[in-house]
Amino acid sequence: MTKFRPIEGKDREAVRGLIEGTGAFKPHEVDAAMEQVDEVLARPGQDDDHPFVLEDEDGTVVAYACFGKNPMTKATFDLDWLATRADRMGKGYGRRIVAFVEEEVRRRGGRLLVIETSSHESCGGTREFYLKIGCTLAAQLSDYFDEGDDMLIYVKRIR
Repeated sequence: MTKFRPIEGKDREAVRGLIEGTGAFKPHEVDAAMEQVDEVLARPGQDDDHPFVLEDEDGTVVAYACFGKNPMTKATFDLDWLATRADRMGKGYGRRIVAFVEEEVRRRGGRLLVIETSSHESCGGTREFYLKIGCTLAAQLSDYFDEGDDMLIYVKRIR
């Protein structure tokens, strides 16, 4: 039986390995994700960011998601990070953790989930995944990350 739970200090290296292992994130992006993890772990009880892991039956952290309310909005949440262990991709863990995030966003009064990603070819599987789970491409910012590397902004309505 798998379970969702808030991230704990013992998960730090597993989450780092999981994010690196996707092949979708550049080293500085992995560092940024880990900065956010460290900030959350250093401030127990904070309510800005909500990092969760999906733990498999064998105790392995198989997926990670971090989301938070956009403070400039009434009910919009940003999905900051989403990753599934490379050796467990295609087994439904990504869908399960996104469904969990959606339920958490709904529970917190959210109505819209915003997800940013890159147009780089290394994120092709990510973009396909977002479309499969019902996200809509809402905007494209040309050359945002680098020349030829656009920011793609997906949205998912929470009902």
